[in-house]
Amino acid sequence: MKGIEIKSFGNTWDGRKALCWTITNGSGAQLSLTDFGARITGICVPDRDGRMEDVVLGFDTAEEFTQKGRYFGTTVGRYANRLAGASFRLNGSVYKLYANKGTNSLHGGKSGFDDKIWKADITGEDSIRFTYESEDGEEGYPGKMDVTVCYRFTEENEVEITYRAVSDKDTIINLTNHAFYNLKGHGNGSILGHKLKLYSSFFTPVNADMVPDGSILPVKGTVMDFTGLHPIGEQIDKTDEQLRLAEGYDHNFILQKEERGSLSKAAEVVEPESGRTMTVFTDQPGIQFYSGNLMKPCTGKGGREYGKRDAFCLEAQCFPNSMEVTHFPTPVLRANDTYEQKTVYRFGICRDKEKGE
Repeated sequence: MKGIEIKSFGNTWDGRKALCWTITNGSGAQLSLTDFGARITGICVPDRDGRMEDVVLGFDTAEEFTQKGRYFGTTVGRYANRLAGASFRLNGSVYKLYANKGTNSLHGGKSGFDDKIWKADITGEDSIRFTYESEDGEEGYPGKMDVTVCYRFTEENEVEITYRAVSDKDTIINLTNHAFYNLKGHGNGSILGHKLKLYSSFFTPVNADMVPDGSILPVKGTVMDFTGLHPIGEQIDKTDEQLRLAEGYDHNFILQKEERGSLSKAAEVVEPESGRTMTVFTDQPGIQFYSGNLMKPCTGKGGREYGKRDAFCLEAQCFPNSMEVTHFPTPVLRANDTYEQKTVYRFGICRDKEKGE
């Protein structure tokens, strides 16, 4: 039945109560969200035969996310991806952050936005707004920041995510969503047969710490070339230094933009067997494609088993480590200015099983 259902989502690792909201549209497709991390916990959409399946990996309780998959489905912040040396320089001052990935800061630090209980408000029959007040100095970042993440689930099976933030001091920000997808359905094996197209002609290579080295390279004719639709697994095990460093794909791709900041197509994914498709639109300059290389075996929702490369992520973003590379887009948010970005995940169906497109 169309509408929004609310239920308990258990307790977090430290005993905070969490809730889960499920939005059902007119066709019976569903988007499920929790206030723990303002995260996506499920997306149920039909295959070419009309069978509904949850295409997002996740867990049955809030506590399990911390234990088994901290970033699964979450809103990531204040700064998604990596900051080298767990520090950055702004206005002549150096800000030290928590180093939670070797010597670097990853996805906001020790207790990022993924670990917070957000305030939730139902804003319509198809939408929920999450808000969080990040204190000045939280995880080392300057400025008290008010953050809003709005989810809307449309009749066209689109998940619209709109982010807004205001800080009372100059600071940096890079928000994204870190859902893990398998268009065959969560727990249904490898994603290497999924076909991917990225609207990108260039990527940012990484060093041994998985931090961009500052260079920008063309994808044409390389293992990073997804300018045409082809299987994720087609070249993933080839001998290549970038694939070796990431144990697969975990790279930022520079998106083609006719106008900076415009909402445009970033990626298309097709799963040939089920016929499910996902198209990503964003106004961000980059997108991180991750092929689930470091996923550890665990039991997910409903007792389904997850393992290495059983999901992929497409995370719209500013570039990783942008503060250290002058020719990368700036992540600086000036005091009392408004940060805004939008990303849309549209789910559909391809009818041609042979072509998978």
